[in-house]
Amino acid sequence: MFLPGSYVVALSLMLAGMFFWGAWPNTYKLTRNWRFELFYWDYVFGIFLTSIIVGLTLGTCFGAQTFLRNILTADRNALLYATAAGALWNIGNILLVTGVALVGLAVAFPLSIGLALVVGVVGSYLVMPKGDPVLLFSGVAMVFAAVIFNSLAYSTRSSATKTVSKNGLVACVLAGVLFSGFGPLVGKALSASNPLGPYGVAFFFTFGALLTTLPVMTYFMRHPVEGAPLCWKDYRQGSSKEHIAGLLGGFFWGLGTTFTFVPAGMVGIALAYAIGQANPLIAALFGVFVWREFQGASRRAHVLLGFMFVLYLGGLLTLASSFRSQ
Repeated sequence: MFLPGSYVVALSLMLAGMFFWGAWPNTYKLTRNWRFELFYWDYVFGIFLTSIIVGLTLGTCFGAQTFLRNILTADRNALLYATAAGALWNIGNILLVTGVALVGLAVAFPLSIGLALVVGVVGSYLVMPKGDPVLLFSGVAMVFAAVIFNSLAYSTRSSATKTVSKNGLVACVLAGVLFSGFGPLVGKALSASNPLGPYGVAFFFTFGALLTTLPVMTYFMRHPVEGAPLCWKDYRQGSSKEHIAGLLGGFFWGLGTTFTFVPAGMVGIALAYAIGQANPLIAALFGVFVWREFQGASRRAHVLLGFMFVLYLGGLLTLASSFRSQ
């Protein structure tokens, strides 16, 4: 299986993972009026399919250890940890998509991912204590500060345009709490006595997501946060564009997951998780420059956004330096 041979390669993979994790929600925005409850079925199948494709290519064509051989020899506990991590993430992600639908991309991602960043990195570091903790947590603090500035900027914008949904904010907070648990569980799977490799972790992680989608998303279809209840007939009536957008979103997220997990064995899950969870920077870039979510906003909102971008970049640089200094 392909594994990074240097920190430069590992860092490049983590940054690519951050990009794909931050970019996937744009595929949902492309569907316009397609309900997220329907979008999600294609999306979760897309991430599972991506884990298989990547496992049978990058996870098989390099080195003696292969994706399938690793799965057969890994501890059963490692398989359960990875599956539980995916289940936990999936429920949180469904709540995140709910938040995106209710309050928009620019507030949903910072609120949920910001909370997950702080709690998740602490838990992940306790499981796999690699890297300089001072630089690691300093970088996390800067990214968290960037989250606060983004939230303030969005509050300034929304006070002038619309009221932010309280249900959406609650969904985002709950998503952050659930997200914070998957990093430590992935660390457990990667550090078992006979550990899962990163491609095996990605496979069982997405398998856990697939398993939990059926009951959770069926509930959300029958009891939606907004709009009328849905049934399978509504899903079948979706256009090819809408179904492809869901699969593409899953492909993006699946790549982000693999690129985050692959370097984790070298740098530790805390650093890989922290850089991956800085993905609101990418979401904010799309929100500001592609979707024009801040068009017509006040000068104060744009100043706050400027501080946010500076803090994100500073935080990423500090996080990146935490490995080299150990």
